[in-house]
Amino acid sequence: MNRWSAGFVVAILSLYVQAELAFAQVFPVDAASTTVLTNVKADIVAWGVVFISVLLTIYAYKKVKGLVH
Repeated sequence: MNRWSAGFVVAILSLYVQAELAFAQVFPVDAASTTVLTNVKADIVAWGVVFISVLLTIYAYKKVKGLVH
């Protein structure tokens, strides 16, 4: 496996784990809950955190890769 594909696999696995955690928080399984403005705001913040986490993961990977070479 070359370096690019190994990095790609790590990125996909990281994204998968972060998405699973985000979905667990953003979409709770509760039939009694209703969508209100507070829930929508919380969902937007949670998705923002996930998006920033993915960007920081990619940035850190590129920095470490640059330091190794």
